[in-house]
Amino acid sequence: MTEISIGICAYNEEENISGLLDNLLTKQALSQNSEIVVICSGCTDSTPEIVRKFCDRDTRVKLILEEERRGKPEALNVLFNLACSHSPDILVLMNADSLPTTGSIDKLIQPLRDENVGATAGRPIPINEKKGVPNLIMHLVWNLHHKISLHKSVKMSAELCAIRPKLVKQIPANLATDEPYMQMLIQRQGYKIIYVPEAVVNIKGPDNFWELLKQRRRICAGHLQIKRTTGFVVPTSKPENVLPILLRGLDLRNIKGLVTILFGAVLEMCAHLLARYDLSKGRIPYVWERLPSTKDLSKGRA
Repeated sequence: MTEISIGICAYNEEENISGLLDNLLTKQALSQNSEIVVICSGCTDSTPEIVRKFCDRDTRVKLILEEERRGKPEALNVLFNLACSHSPDILVLMNADSLPTTGSIDKLIQPLRDENVGATAGRPIPINEKKGVPNLIMHLVWNLHHKISLHKSVKMSAELCAIRPKLVKQIPANLATDEPYMQMLIQRQGYKIIYVPEAVVNIKGPDNFWELLKQRRRICAGHLQIKRTTGFVVPTSKPENVLPILLRGLDLRNIKGLVTILFGAVLEMCAHLLARYDLSKGRIPYVWERLPSTKDLSKGRA
């Protein structure tokens, strides 16, 4: 049987970690030789205590406690080191503030039966209500990601992806976004990355402009950082990928849709300019600011 290790990096995720672990143990048909490793870094809430209860309930759940929060790349490197020593066939990575739909993990790993496939990417779908401009922008962004991955070039998403552990042994500790670097490493070793839209993971995007700007600013900084240091351009950052899909879906009669695109474009431009400023000052947001509105997935549990 395929040995799977699921890695979750968590910082103050008490709102969702119980629902996520319960989901993985009851709705993903994981084999008994699978493991779920949760790295709790610098938590000041009850996240570690919740994870410990699951460790007592099921030996497949393991907790790694870090006193200091050093950023997600450092936590991921702990997972990569564990994978090197334990040698699982597949390492599944997902965010602690997400919930996969039933059976998504199995769907995600199926393409890795092909030895030429180095990684797979699931489809994040926001549970945000489709009202209010920030919520509508979130749906627009993730729908663009979906269509670009389907029709242009796959974009790995840290919300849910699976990799062959031997292909990613370590990443730089100061990365603002981790998945583009992993994607670059895997593709440059000659392996394919497959998009699996049936492997759905529910997420909660920011529901206000201030948090949305913060999130997009960090993501833009990460994409610019990767481009400057490695030359790799994230597929969703290429205008030739984004604009044709955006224009094809444009309906001049849909006022709400036009307003969403307009506000989204302005917000993205502001985020891009702020990200450039951050990089010019040497400010790399590798320790992410927590965005409270993204943490309640209770309405989106599968």
